[in-house]
This record gives sequence, C-alpha cells and structure tokens, in this order.
Amino acid sequence: MTLGYQWYRSGVAITGATAKTYTLVAADRADTMKVRVVGTKAGYTSVTKYSAATALVP
Repeated sequence: MTLGYQWYRSGVAITGATAKTYTLVAADRADTMKVRVVGTKAGYTSVTKYSAATALVP
C-alpha cells in the first residue's frame, strides 16, 4: 500500500507539504491545520481521509 499526504493551512493546500509529517512555520500562525491521506494499492479502490482541523495555531 502507498500513502500520499497533503497538508492544508485553513483549508488551502500548502505547496510542497506532502510528507508524512509537517513542521509548523511562522505563516501557520492564526490558522488551522489538517492533513489529507490517500491510500492506494493495485487492484483496490483508493481511499481518501482527512484529519480533523486543529485549533488555531498560536
């Protein structure tokens, strides 16, 4: 199985933020964060899940 990631800042995809983890930066302040995970495997239907959004980043 292959997992793909996309991180979001206040609902907008963060360019280049496609790793399993994401380190917060100054631009993330006063925004919410969430991640989309897409699981794929040959012969199976892909599955997409979103995390719950965080509280506002202080």
